[in-house]
Amino acid sequence: MTLQLNPGQASIEYVKRKLNLSDGQIDKDFGVQNIDPQRHLYAILVEAGIAERLSRRPDVAGPYANPKIEPFGPVH
Repeated sequence: MTLQLNPGQASIEYVKRKLNLSDGQIDKDFGVQNIDPQRHLYAILVEAGIAERLSRRPDVAGPYANPKIEPFGPVH
């Protein structure tokens, strides 16, 4: 999911409060990733059920795919 935040708001705790999420509903290891600094656009990672709920909000975009990345060819 993506959302616009002021840089000072780009923290897990702020996003949890803003989007009414609990600890288990947002990936803390992924964090809040700045994907477009000029537009103050940030990405978060949530489970599919949470993404469906958040997609109804006007201030959140997504969901977007998060495919597993696998190596090409033999692994050495």
